[in-house]
Amino acid sequence: MLKLAAARGRPFVLQSHKTAAIYHAHRDYKLAVGSIRKGQVVQHKDRPMKVINRDHVSTGRGGAVVKMDLQDILSGQKANERFKSSDSLEVLTLADETYQFLYSDAGKIHLLHGETYEEVELDESACDLGSKGISMLEDGMPIAVSFLTTPQAGTQPITFKLPAQYEYTVQSVIERAGQAAKGTVYKQATLTNGAKVQVPEFISEGEKIVVDINELKYVKRA
Repeated sequence: MLKLAAARGRPFVLQSHKTAAIYHAHRDYKLAVGSIRKGQVVQHKDRPMKVINRDHVSTGRGGAVVKMDLQDILSGQKANERFKSSDSLEVLTLADETYQFLYSDAGKIHLLHGETYEEVELDESACDLGSKGISMLEDGMPIAVSFLTTPQAGTQPITFKLPAQYEYTVQSVIERAGQAAKGTVYKQATLTNGAKVQVPEFISEGEKIVVDINELKYVKRA
């Protein structure tokens, strides 16, 4: 069984060598660099590298290059690499486990496994949605944590992802002074976690609503 640091504030600690059978990264497919997304982990120069950012740049005469900001999973060292659009990289498949959000502190988030009660600590920068996702964290929210296993470092949490949609409670709203002639009228609502979203005029304080986290948009009443 995978053993993580259970005490609040302690970093992720691997205490078992039997985890490779549970969380294993398979180097099983290659992908054109133009199709590789931010957040994926690739094998480059015999090192597992996380894609921090990528940019597709035209070079004229129909040519193009892909610029990638990479971070070595094992050492934390960062590098900027340029690839031809015809190049491909080996993509590492990560294993996901579901945790619950506990709290954030000093740029880190703390998550708890619902069955084992073991805790994982990750940097906020590991969020696949960046700062936008961090602003939408809510106590008890289910979080998908992606793990990577390597012979050098064992099993490590690499990234985390919020659900696509989630239910929030409206703490307060700012009423509009006037009414629009046509269409739905929106107003600003502050959720109980402090995030702000635009909601239809019929939404009141204390109501529960569903929000699309990626778009930061109201979806419906809960």
